Amino acid sequence: MPAARVVLLGAMAVALLPVAAHAQGRGGGTNPQLDLSITPASITFASADPDVSPTVAAAPVVVSVRVRQNGGNWTLTVLAGGDLIAGPSTVDITNVSWTATPAPPYQNGTLSKTVAQRLASGTGDVNPAANGSVTFRLANSWLYSAGSYTQILVFTLSAP
Repeated sequence: MPAARVVLLGAMAVALLPVAAHAQGRGGGTNPQLDLSITPASITFASADPDVSPTVAAAPVVVSVRVRQNGGNWTLTVLAGGDLIAGPSTVDITNVSWTATPAPPYQNGTLSKTVAQRLASGTGDVNPAANGSVTFRLANSWLYSAGSYTQILVFTLSAP
């Protein structure tokens, strides 16, 4: 399954790697053409006092979805490869949520390591591309051990 990969690094930073899309053919022989891009290449959660900043936001990410030759529904999902990990320390991935605009087609959510979460969806073609602004937020806590945490997020644009 082609996907965009996001790596969470540093105390809490995100690096975005190349993106791809997945389309399944329809009975009529026409395959939807899907394009997905995510910029910038990385984001960072700034270090902050949890008593002052219970939630830390990263700079917004621009997500661009383009769907052509599609007679049905399309969906953009995101799935985490696990919890944030720094050596033996972990931070549950559900402590990372996002807000997204415009709604629709984009929607808010919380990361999961078990079920792909819908970030956007629609019906038919999206041409020109639908650009969305996605801001990831980390629930800040004194319980997190200091360290460089990593994880991969897989973004999948599909038109089944």
